[in-house]
Amino acid sequence: MINKCNLNLKLAACMKTIPYLLLVFFFCSCWKPYRNQPEPALQQKVWGSKPIYAAIVQAKKVEMLSGKQPLIQPGNIYAYKNLVFQIDIGRGIHIIDNTVPADADRIGYITMNGCSQISIKGAYLYTNSYGDLVTIDLSNSSDLREVSRLPNAFPELTFQYPLAMPEEQGFYECPRMDSVVIGWTKDSIMANCFKN
Repeated sequence: MINKCNLNLKLAACMKTIPYLLLVFFFCSCWKPYRNQPEPALQQKVWGSKPIYAAIVQAKKVEMLSGKQPLIQPGNIYAYKNLVFQIDIGRGIHIIDNTVPADADRIGYITMNGCSQISIKGAYLYTNSYGDLVTIDLSNSSDLREVSRLPNAFPELTFQYPLAMPEEQGFYECPRMDSVVIGWTKDSIMANCFKN
């Protein structure tokens, strides 16, 4: 009899706490965790970064250009004879005439989309173009040319390459996977990605 009585008292005490537990659960279900980014309304247009695409074959084309090009995102530098090569991350490689160091000047440019590092050994410059390893022959400074390309040498750079995200913080249009990004422009976009 006493055990049955204790059981009934415990059951009654539990029944009194159930409404409080439901109330706590209700308030917790409405709570959103802290986020680092603003959360726009669904399908909201905002001012942000929009990718500029190129077909993969076109984007991987290496071109040697004469004259100066603007330096946008400087990277590492290598010297070879009287030339200095400086990477412009994601875009290409600047060729600098360093014959007279006090009067060094950019004289050419190698278009190399998706590049992030350069290295020189002997008469060869090595760099990446997205996930490929590209070798450029430097032995004839008036005729620099691509001599080999090893596809997918850097598989991690296939989708996480320079320019896969814009340089600035804020909203951007998430890139498609069927093309590669060769640059970014400001435009009215659907707010679907955010960079901190």
